[in-house]
Amino acid sequence: MRVIQNLYARTAVLLVLLRLSVAQYEHLGYPPGYPYPEQEEYTAPQLDPDTPRIQLRLAGQKRKHNEGRVEVFYNNQWGTVCDDDFNIHAAQVVCRELGYVEAVSWLPSSKYGKGEGPIWFDNVHCTGKEKTLAQCQSNGIGISDCKHSEDVGVVCSDKRIPGFKFLNTLPNHQPLVRLRGGAIVGEGRVEVLKNGEWGTICDDKWNLLSATVVCRELGFGTAKEALSGGRLGQGMGPVHMNEVECSGFEKSITECSFNKEALGCSHEEDAAVRCNVPKMGFQERLRLSGGRNPYEGRVEVLVERNGSLVWGTVCSEGWRTMEAMVVCRQLGLGFASNAFQETWYWSGEVSADAVVMSGVRCSGTEMSLSHCLHHGAHLSCPKGGGRYAAGVSCSETAPDLVLNPQVVEQTTYMEDRPMFMLQCAYEENCLSSTSSEVPANTYRRLLRFSSQIHNNGQSDFRPKADKHSWVWHDCHRHYHSMEVFTIYDLFSLNGTKVAEGHKASFCLEDSECDEGIEKRYECANFGDQGITVGCWDTYRHDIDCQWVDITDLKPGDYIFQIIINPNYEVPESDYTNNFTKCRCRYDGHRVWMYSCHNGKTIRLSLLFVICCD
Repeated sequence: MRVIQNLYARTAVLLVLLRLSVAQYEHLGYPPGYPYPEQEEYTAPQLDPDTPRIQLRLAGQKRKHNEGRVEVFYNNQWGTVCDDDFNIHAAQVVCRELGYVEAVSWLPSSKYGKGEGPIWFDNVHCTGKEKTLAQCQSNGIGISDCKHSEDVGVVCSDKRIPGFKFLNTLPNHQPLVRLRGGAIVGEGRVEVLKNGEWGTICDDKWNLLSATVVCRELGFGTAKEALSGGRLGQGMGPVHMNEVECSGFEKSITECSFNKEALGCSHEEDAAVRCNVPKMGFQERLRLSGGRNPYEGRVEVLVERNGSLVWGTVCSEGWRTMEAMVVCRQLGLGFASNAFQETWYWSGEVSADAVVMSGVRCSGTEMSLSHCLHHGAHLSCPKGGGRYAAGVSCSETAPDLVLNPQVVEQTTYMEDRPMFMLQCAYEENCLSSTSSEVPANTYRRLLRFSSQIHNNGQSDFRPKADKHSWVWHDCHRHYHSMEVFTIYDLFSLNGTKVAEGHKASFCLEDSECDEGIEKRYECANFGDQGITVGCWDTYRHDIDCQWVDITDLKPGDYIFQIIINPNYEVPESDYTNNFTKCRCRYDGHRVWMYSCHNGKTIRLSLLFVICCD
């Protein structure tokens, strides 16, 4: 028996040595003519017809081909995945769908940089055995309350699935040109990507030939208009191109000759286009009924029922600005100015009173209401249609709010303030929850800063609520026209919220305006509230609730975030520029606020702030 055991042990040792000796030469491959070892042939997964067809890629500031930000191609647009509830099982599904054997790890909080476009998946729950990320449970494609600071990334193993092949491979590049601020498909301010940063084109020498190159690059027809003077809203960031001259045959606007210097060009000279868009039949399946003009009414859709096409209404439960935006775009009527959950004042077609679509949820980028998530054939609408059907009013123009990130950096400081001086703020829930448990003679530590909010759109920003419904605040002696105008959050580097604040529209008015523009809104004496195009409203650092309560915050590095119009209460032409992010370092006595930016604009200035005792 001992002899047999020794024989087994020696055999095992020899096998290990043999494997090690072979492994050291594996990188050399096999000699010509030598048969490769047989590999299991890859077979593409068979998916149910109802499974959404998506494609994945790894992008961003990656170091290797097998790691990066998870990006999803769906509905002809690349988007990202939120890190909420994402785990190693979801990473496993992603990596296998990309042709890798397994996932090594996953990374939250846009560790590979922030992506662009819709956040297609949020609150993803996978078992790890799904054949595609689209089979995992989630909020639904395009339904998310995340920002691109929460884009998730994965690291996959180097090892590929033997014989793996991509099917229906799509071009693996972030486009070099995009349109922003347009009311309908195929129009907008022209923005180009350079060194990872989006910027605009100055309108000097801008003409129809150059506009046509842009339109064709984006998959449309020729240009029907080349617009100048910031006609479709003003952009942010740098002006990348000036004095653009194209022959009309270039494949990309970046191939045209242009002046790299944009001296003297401001965003008031941003170039824009209107393209000829092929008719796709979307408008024929939707209509507005009963309104006083063609821009308003009850939403009625054409659907197939029992082999016939019938008109019906849309359930208004959960009907929001984003859904209204899609309706107005689909009809070619511009932007939504209002989303209505009751339409009793509009007498629509009686034959179309029945609800034919419910549970509608849109990301706001869809070209048709039918592309939005909805219940399908299994309708659910407790209140029914008729007077409770969904309605919209549309407008050719919309405001566009943008916060100035430099002002946040330059005005940030800390203040220790006693509780007895914060009674008004306490009543408005502007302090952390622990403030209710401390004596009046204790102090709260407040991170203060100013917010300068510009209206770069084409129409004034007005509160949704009518004047008669504004709420009077006795303590501050003013009216609130919006329940929450901005929110302020501090996140740890892994994406956990550690402190927060919010700002009701204490006094939404024109603080200052560009040269030649007159102020229109002033809160004094129960005046009208709003922000005029070309003006800005400044919330100074020394007013109530213009802060984040950081009394319980531990020293460390954080991400500071400001979101304007967070609930999309007021329609805007572009919501992607409504948030500002900053890096924040707190050592218990001082704070550094730096690298504040909107979108892709990175600010590298460093502000050193001394705590005010």
